[in-house]
Amino acid sequence: MNAEYHPAARTAGARRFWHNPQLLRLISAYAIGYIHMSGVVSAAHIEPGVLDIFRFGTDLFMVLAGFLTAHVLGNNGRSAGAYLRTRLIRIVPLYWGVTILAFLVENYAMKSHQRTLSELFMSLAFVPFGPYPILYPTWTLLVIVEFSLIIAAFQLVSVKYGILYSAAFAVLLAVAGETSGIENPIFVFYTNPILIDFAFGIVIFKLSNSGLFPFKLPWSGAVTLAAAAVAFGALAAVLRPFCWPALPRLLALGMPMSVLLLGVVALEQLGVFSDSKLLNFLAKCTYAIYLTHWFVAIVSEKLVAESGDSARLASVLLFVTPMAVTCVSVLVYLFAEVPLTRYLSGRFTGS
Repeated sequence: MNAEYHPAARTAGARRFWHNPQLLRLISAYAIGYIHMSGVVSAAHIEPGVLDIFRFGTDLFMVLAGFLTAHVLGNNGRSAGAYLRTRLIRIVPLYWGVTILAFLVENYAMKSHQRTLSELFMSLAFVPFGPYPILYPTWTLLVIVEFSLIIAAFQLVSVKYGILYSAAFAVLLAVAGETSGIENPIFVFYTNPILIDFAFGIVIFKLSNSGLFPFKLPWSGAVTLAAAAVAFGALAAVLRPFCWPALPRLLALGMPMSVLLLGVVALEQLGVFSDSKLLNFLAKCTYAIYLTHWFVAIVSEKLVAESGDSARLASVLLFVTPMAVTCVSVLVYLFAEVPLTRYLSGRFTGS
């Protein structure tokens, strides 16, 4: 259904399937889920800095989005219409569904959060306010949709080089946002420096295709170098909240996550990767995990609040909640995302 997931997918000059990046995609989704369990983490008496470590998930998710988009488009590229149609079919319907559900939950089940119809329509149109959409963890999805539109525009300019032009334009947007002095919240949102993470992912894909990785080294030396890159990225993410919390996000998370991805891609090209069918299946559920984890997390936080912030219950929920998120996301993937995507693909693409 999705070329970046299917082991038999082929793009010109590209590897058939990336196992290690898909595993990272799964890790990033769960890391993002933990970020939205602050009440449970606090009740478990865990140092807030430990929770802050998991912010790496957002940047890793973005770098991977750039990498896997470049993988899908391949060296010969793909028409703007075909790319955008496939992208929107996969992203929009499920996002609209969970956004409407979040609107109902916040208005009728969470009395402290009241959302207006104007905010709902803005969220459905991928327009931020305040600066988050109604389902606030999906603010990164708004950035992904923005980047998808940028790619489609540049694919019209050049099918072969559109992905590189879009990466350069994303960097220019981020620079404009940092230097223009414009304070309009929508402009600030759409020029977020996190756009540069997409460019990093695209560059890593191009490097993986060009043979520029250090494969002239002996196999053991190349593996050691790639493993060192992975270790550097992971260690930087762990130390960031404690050693350099004020460092700009691009330097503190975007670059380390890019180095980590570079390392796992190099390891896969050297034959070091995980080929677990279970993990490959769960990787297909990452979009569902991303969209549904908030609903499970608020149930966990409600349980902890009603227990009087029981540390024992909170500690149990730190492990139970991700398992519940997994179960919910598998059901959503199998009974909503897959049939909906197949139906819409058949209707609008004739496939």
